[in-house]
Amino acid sequence: MRVMSERMIRLLNELNELKNELGYTQDLLTPGFLKEVIIGSILGHHVHRTKHGPDAYSDETEEVCFEYLSCKEGGSFQLDRIHEGNLYRITRNDAFYFALFSADDSLQAVKIYEVETDVVLNEARRKIANMSDSSKHIGFGQRWTRENGTLVWELE
Repeated sequence: MRVMSERMIRLLNELNELKNELGYTQDLLTPGFLKEVIIGSILGHHVHRTKHGPDAYSDETEEVCFEYLSCKEGGSFQLDRIHEGNLYRITRNDAFYFALFSADDSLQAVKIYEVETDVVLNEARRKIANMSDSSKHIGFGQRWTRENGTLVWELE
């Protein structure tokens, strides 16, 4: 067991070195980071190199901004720490991408939907108006995503 643990740590260190070589400054284990890289790779986007700002851009000019939300099959997409005072985290984006990952393989994307920013903003405002003061997380269900988005990629 110890040999397997050492191998896994060695692979993580190699992955961390590669991340640094590619110019990413955030921690390898930052929640969502690896899935953002996977989504960006599938869609051909330029993934943001820090944790601050949009998740990705259409290219290296960083003019067209995207936000990624992901969940496993059977789950819901979450937008964390959102309230009326920071809706710019929604409005700064030109589009949202909702990536559904396999329940059996957390690194395998299954489907990706594109949802217009105005649609996400309207739903966020509706949910914020109805949520308690202690809750700052908004969930978007898979059915909502299918009904309000466009399927742009699906695993073959």
